[in-house]
Amino acid sequence: MNLIFVRFKSSKVGGAEKYLLRLKNALESRDSKRSNPRIEVFSSGDYGQSAEFRINVPSFLPSFLKFLCFLVAYEKYYKRHCHSIYFSLERVLHCDIYRAGDGIHKEWLEIKTKNNAWLKFKSHFNPINFIYASLESKLFLNAKIIIANSKMIQSSLIENFKVAPEKIRVIYNGITLPDSFDKLSSKKNLCKDFSNLENKILLLFVGSGYARKGLKQALLMLSKIPYKNWHFLIIGREKHQRHYEQIAKQFNLTEKTLFLGAQTEVSRFYAASDIFLFPTFYEPCSNATLEAASFENAILTTKQNGAGELFNPKFLLDTPNSIMQGSEMLKKLLQNPDLLKEMQKSCAKAVSHLSVQNNLQQTLQVINELK
Repeated sequence: MNLIFVRFKSSKVGGAEKYLLRLKNALESRDSKRSNPRIEVFSSGDYGQSAEFRINVPSFLPSFLKFLCFLVAYEKYYKRHCHSIYFSLERVLHCDIYRAGDGIHKEWLEIKTKNNAWLKFKSHFNPINFIYASLESKLFLNAKIIIANSKMIQSSLIENFKVAPEKIRVIYNGITLPDSFDKLSSKKNLCKDFSNLENKILLLFVGSGYARKGLKQALLMLSKIPYKNWHFLIIGREKHQRHYEQIAKQFNLTEKTLFLGAQTEVSRFYAASDIFLFPTFYEPCSNATLEAASFENAILTTKQNGAGELFNPKFLLDTPNSIMQGSEMLKKLLQNPDLLKEMQKSCAKAVSHLSVQNNLQQTLQVINELK
């Protein structure tokens, strides 16, 4: 039986795209010596697929119409070839397996527009919000199996969409676990480029789109800490970076923060840092959080981050706006080296099983359920 993956477009940096290619390559490698089924990717992006699975979408169209063109083409193909297995990483009407790696759009929209009348008003006039919300309710009903990448997403599917629990499989994101490394040496190497970081406890934030990831809230938490034996490193692409630099200045944190923008080698910062501060508003299962933990960072994130459920709940913020709660947690970690070391080790242990290979193996088991 043929296996067809579904993804609207491709991105060189997208986590879902990397996951799709890893899974496709693993299947092709496993089946290379067998009479293997056809494995394809139905997409408007380039995954090396056959011509019939490459959908040409007019580039001049607005994004929501591009998506609708893709969706119509996919649904037509699905109806004509319903005997294949369809594994979708995209919100569509019909598929056999859906991986909810992008979370639940309706839920994110409610969080995003809460207590903000202007954003709520704008969201009503963005067609993609209506399209995604309409698709989700039907998709969750029609899919045979849904892969959730955290228990947070699993609970939302059951409570808010009445999805039968037996349809859901929880498979956390797989990450590339580091080989053995030495944090002290990593710090020394980083200090060669940034001498002002010497003898400091390093806090790290990694994420593009600072508003959703809670950078302002992180800066506010740090502004409440009286002693300054730390430095805050901020990594990620953000078109409004100057705005956040002004916020840091407003909070008297200019000398304690380092805005580094997008970085090609984030692992060297994970390896050198001590605390990963990530008060995000919504994250189904943050890869950055898992990767930071694998490099022995103490994790301080929110209950709205599915990855947070893997760590000590005492260091899980109720919300991104729990500023004093976050400041108190940071004080404990900064004042107590033994507690910090204990947290670093326990966080690393919590993600030690989340290898890419284990993730692929669990996903292959789900696919095999339908063969």
